[in-house]
Amino acid sequence: MRKTVKRAAVTLMLCAAMCLPAATDPSPGWGVTRCLVVGCDRFVTMPPTGHASENNTRTMAALLEDFLPGEKQITLHADGPGSTEDFEDLIRATFAGAREEDTALLYVSTHGVSREGVPSGMALLLSNGEQEEGLTPDRLREMMDKVPGQKILIADACRSGALIGRGKEKGKDFFDDERYRALVSAGSEEDSWFWSAEEDEYTGTGYFTEALDSALRASDPWQIDPDGDGTVSLKELTARLREIHGASTVYCRPEEDDEPLFILPEERNAGGKLRGLWFDPTVRDGDSLTMTFHFRTEEQVRLTYQLVPSRNGRWDFEHAVKTPDRERTDLIRGLVSPGEKERTIRLSAESLGEDGKALMQIISQQGKERTPVAEAGRVIEMLPEMQEKKEEE
Repeated sequence: MRKTVKRAAVTLMLCAAMCLPAATDPSPGWGVTRCLVVGCDRFVTMPPTGHASENNTRTMAALLEDFLPGEKQITLHADGPGSTEDFEDLIRATFAGAREEDTALLYVSTHGVSREGVPSGMALLLSNGEQEEGLTPDRLREMMDKVPGQKILIADACRSGALIGRGKEKGKDFFDDERYRALVSAGSEEDSWFWSAEEDEYTGTGYFTEALDSALRASDPWQIDPDGDGTVSLKELTARLREIHGASTVYCRPEEDDEPLFILPEERNAGGKLRGLWFDPTVRDGDSLTMTFHFRTEEQVRLTYQLVPSRNGRWDFEHAVKTPDRERTDLIRGLVSPGEKERTIRLSAESLGEDGKALMQIISQQGKERTPVAEAGRVIEMLPEMQEKKEEE
């Protein structure tokens, strides 16, 4: 797996726009949910992101197909557009015919970049490799205001918290309106991350979008639907994402939104993912920290634990340390057999890096191709009393 690279994502993409056939769920009263899923991987002024955003859009389209209630129409566009004008044309075409009782869902995966002289201080980079233009939150709000009904925004991008004023004191919420709900992958001054593999340019994905997939497909009902009503609200989804996604800080608006966002069908097609993953609180054990976590496997899976130290406020993926799971199957270390599992990881203060914290990631390898999947990430921080001792020394 290649070094992890920073990326901003707002999910809209695919080398050619395509429309998936509408599917109908017998749930009454939901109206029609029209979805625009966009991604950008090729840029003029920024490094390319391989096929991570394209894979993000495919993952997101499958989630919308499986977990959205009622009638849905999903439009996928995985390579651009490269201008705000073309982006607005996409919005106009996708949401044509929308009524007040309907819902418009927009997912974007791209670079989120700092921009001086604009109210938000950031823009989502629209690009198709030949054209490129920044889309500011206020301009996006203007476009979406023209669409009738309720609106849902999901962004996998660096600094995407600037859309809703999260991650920075006194940041402006550009979607402060009861018609809007939003979920973003990072704070307004925070990086969002993806991975890609040198040996296979078509693999890779964003950590946030992968966590979203795991949250809905592989969580036990009590973890993703604690009130047991068969639906997943924005509040419930955000809480679960914060439990299993540590690479960046997930934010939503409204914070306490209990309205149904997704349904939770009995069959959720989790594939080879770890089921029911959960973490115990980190505790001190002498001069070390220990973290215990639990999960369930339905089939054999290779597991690796990656510890990424923090330096100067950023994850230092260049110096990450990987360790295979302790279990051996057929004499292969890291090949985990089916069943209920409990693991405890012990960490020294030195392993947490200069900032006194690290990101612990659980990575599986799935299928015949052994494609890496980031199952979960958890931030481990030095306890205050350990920090004091370190400073004294």
